[in-house]
Amino acid sequence: NCIMKFAVYLPDAAEGAKLPAVFWLSGLTCTDENFSQKAGAFETAGELRLILVIPDTSPRGDDVPDEDPKSFDFGKGAGFYLNATTDKYKKHYNMLNYITVELPALVRARLPVLHDKVSIMGHSMGGHGAITIALKNPGVYHSVSAFAPITNPMQCPWGQKAFPLYLGIDQDCWKAYDTVELVKQYSGPPVRILVDQGSSDNFLEEQLKPWALKGACEEKGIALTLRMQEGYDHSYFFISSFIKDHLKFHAAQLTGVLRWCPDATTLPLPATVYAAPASAAEEFISTAGQEIECLAAVAFEPKKPLQLVKVKVAPPQAGEVRVKHSAVALCHTDAYTLGGHDSEGLFPCILGHEAAGIVESVGEGVSEFKPGDHVIPCYQAYCGSCKFCKRPDINLCISVRAATGKGVMKNDGKPRFTYEGKPVYHFMGTSSFSEYGVLHAVSVAKIRRDAPLENVCLLGCGISTGWGAVWNTAKVERGATAAVFGLGAVGLSVIEGLVKAGASRIIAVDLLGAKLELAKKWGATDIINPSELPEGKTTQATIVAMTEFGVDYSFDCTGNVKVMRSALESAARGWGVSVVIGVAAAGQDRCD
Repeated sequence: NCIMKFAVYLPDAAEGAKLPAVFWLSGLTCTDENFSQKAGAFETAGELRLILVIPDTSPRGDDVPDEDPKSFDFGKGAGFYLNATTDKYKKHYNMLNYITVELPALVRARLPVLHDKVSIMGHSMGGHGAITIALKNPGVYHSVSAFAPITNPMQCPWGQKAFPLYLGIDQDCWKAYDTVELVKQYSGPPVRILVDQGSSDNFLEEQLKPWALKGACEEKGIALTLRMQEGYDHSYFFISSFIKDHLKFHAAQLTGVLRWCPDATTLPLPATVYAAPASAAEEFISTAGQEIECLAAVAFEPKKPLQLVKVKVAPPQAGEVRVKHSAVALCHTDAYTLGGHDSEGLFPCILGHEAAGIVESVGEGVSEFKPGDHVIPCYQAYCGSCKFCKRPDINLCISVRAATGKGVMKNDGKPRFTYEGKPVYHFMGTSSFSEYGVLHAVSVAKIRRDAPLENVCLLGCGISTGWGAVWNTAKVERGATAAVFGLGAVGLSVIEGLVKAGASRIIAVDLLGAKLELAKKWGATDIINPSELPEGKTTQATIVAMTEFGVDYSFDCTGNVKVMRSALESAARGWGVSVVIGVAAAGQDRCD
């Protein structure tokens, strides 16, 4: 019932392209201009191709009632993102409806927004608004984040002043706009919340109370990442320091491209969707600290079939975790090593490195895992402190590499597997072809307990390798052209990554027609079967002819040096990039 004003940041995009959007809700006293002028968000939003929608914080106009005398924490500039019910304010102060109904309808009608790709974030009162709106509208927002949000307004002076004036004296009505109370009652799909809070914020203790939100989320099992930022206050200097993280967080949730990951120290604590309930550990009480006898598929010699035998698995030592494997996948690297092509291959060993399982017990000093946690074994460790872990977009951690390359554990230089009293080597630090295995704690990733283990086991290698090749190694940009050689799990994952990156043309290459058909389902725009090309016509020549000078990016997913050369020669002259994902057999490291 008044004229409202809002701002929009619209990144450059191809004509007709639709983009995801993030709504920003500002805090007390602010308008649409504060964030636009002070947050420094537009460069990152442009890189991530995110539309930003920045509304005002309250209704405006001469007819809009205000407090008399005027104060900064109520009325114009302080609408608290609710629908007022008291007689004086209910005509105009309907910010909840404005943010969730009126404004989205206008945005969808006038802007190139993907209707089902929306997230929300805010600061202070706007942080309160962002989280409460996300919780009150389950499934509408892919993610929610906040800077210094008012988390428990029923228990702070700002809320205790505003709520009775807007909503009346019935405190049960206030609960509909209190984040902590909404968390307690939440029953929607999984929601991810990122909160940054400055430790030197002068409103921290009395008004904001982030520990109340933290406690409610831990009790309810909602994935909250709360980052306390040392020395930061309540200002836009604080927001501008971390806005890039928040935009990357939302882009990751909106597009599926992993652009942001929280520090290990800020991951959700126990009693969340990641942690096992106390009862989950009861299954393993009888085996903790004991040697376990179980079945394993052992490779006693290269080029010989695996043998299913009973092995003994020692309990984990300091810094180690013992895992019960629940789902295991087969990667070509396992067959490659069994075939005798791996220069680091040791026998006898237990192969396997794509798996998902449940923590059975932990060794001394391990605090980040406990029995019952669901995990994925990782052949690439992550210690978080070595030179490689500290570099962005790469993970070749050296913390345990010397031990895993020798098939042993770092703590004592010995394997944890034995067969008939003799040692059996580990493989890639994982050895998932065994019912139980012992891993370095830095080689284990905790996952959500509601994630199906039979599906997420593929994240251990194939899918993450393909995605990483596109997003981290090649850094494929929107509109690029690409060719993918080899269409196993890695090749198909490369195609999936290219689709999410916005590649305009994806040429899939394989000798098997069935795989080429799968590639089309995954998003390939063109397919080539080299065996069906005219005599004398090479794959690379075909691709160069199709694309005029070659593709921007090519990916070898085979490990065959001849195919590697084809992939290299398919990349455009002068600027093309060729990514080699497949591992060549020992001694076959030349393409000429």
